[in-house]
Amino acid sequence: MCTNLFFRMTAVALLMTACAVAASAQVAQATGKVMLKQADGSTVPVKDAVVVFYRTDVKGEYKTKTDKNGAYVHAGLPFSGVYTIVVSAPGAKPTYLTGVRVSQQGNNDFTLEPGDGSTLTLDQIRSMAPPPAAAAGGSESAEARRAREEMEKKRAAYEAEKKKAEEQMAQLNDVLKKGNEAFSAKKWDDAITFYDQGIQIDPSQSVFYQNKALALRNRGVEKYNAGLKNKDTAARDAGKADLKASVDALEKALAAYHDETKARAGQPGGAAAGAASPETKSKELTMLEQRAEGYRLAIQTGIPDVAEGASKAFQEYVAAETDPAKKAKAQANLGAALYQSGKVDEAMNVLQQVLATSPDNLDALYWLGMAMASDEKKLAEARDMLKKFVAKAPDTDPRKKEAADSVEYLDASLKSKAEASKTDDSKTKRRGKN
Repeated sequence: MCTNLFFRMTAVALLMTACAVAASAQVAQATGKVMLKQADGSTVPVKDAVVVFYRTDVKGEYKTKTDKNGAYVHAGLPFSGVYTIVVSAPGAKPTYLTGVRVSQQGNNDFTLEPGDGSTLTLDQIRSMAPPPAAAAGGSESAEARRAREEMEKKRAAYEAEKKKAEEQMAQLNDVLKKGNEAFSAKKWDDAITFYDQGIQIDPSQSVFYQNKALALRNRGVEKYNAGLKNKDTAARDAGKADLKASVDALEKALAAYHDETKARAGQPGGAAAGAASPETKSKELTMLEQRAEGYRLAIQTGIPDVAEGASKAFQEYVAAETDPAKKAKAQANLGAALYQSGKVDEAMNVLQQVLATSPDNLDALYWLGMAMASDEKKLAEARDMLKKFVAKAPDTDPRKKEAADSVEYLDASLKSKAEASKTDDSKTKRRGKN
């Protein structure tokens, strides 16, 4: 009879979530093969050829080497860069390719001619004159003409792709900038509109889903709080809808980011250079933390059918987090999610683990008391746990009054049970004497 008291959630005002807007930190991966032409016209892979990427739109230099199969990979090139690629190797003439945007032309193969093993600097390449014209009275061979025409065709196609990529990148950067400016000004509607435009331009960019999720969360918190204050059910429901949409957007952000890291892992050197990099781990941890917080707010506001997703989100975040304080907080939230999804025993196990290392963790004290109160055999333990929470929680904690009321209710229930038990014992004794 007392169980229903502990399954209701008290409507409390939510604090505005302070979230940093994610900036575009996209990187591109460059791959290819380096071969050496032999005297008979065949080619063989070149091991340890040096491949240098000179960034020409801003200053930058990045190096890698080929493996025994002549393959090279560089997974961390700035996404929007324009590069000159220089390739050199022992016993070969150096070669190069200019105006490369690896975000669009990620694979570039090179065939070297035998030579002295020298290399070229960017300054040397810039100072080189164009190839000389055919000698007076001479004629271009059919083979040379075909090679030139093929090169011109490839160059024209490349330039067209380059122009298209530059236009798209300019659009994405402009939309992201406008969206972030609107976010900073707390113009949530405008920010969400801009982020949706970015998603429409390129649905594979996780940053737009991530930033949209944060804008939706902040707008949802504002609507929900206003609905509570003004007793406006429609505003409160609109806030809850935004909070649910925020969680959905973060799920899409993680999916898009995982697709990107999987693509890197599927290429030579991708798993080591891309998926396991500190930047990759840090970005994924941030998204996991944001998703867990989104589910926490969804549960706190009573959004239905999110407990299972919340449990999974908290478990993934707890597994990835290394900061002890953040880990304990996340574990307490996991316990709350498990409790609200009906997994009471699992919830109690998780929360007891938190209190074993952090005995004053308020979230764990509160939710363990609530979980125990759902078990008729643990009512006394529940009362003591909630009493401890009341003693330690600040007056500003909105759960404190409910916990205090619950302690009184449990005290009364336990006393009533004790009196009923004494009465039953007395009746049993009188029947025995008769």
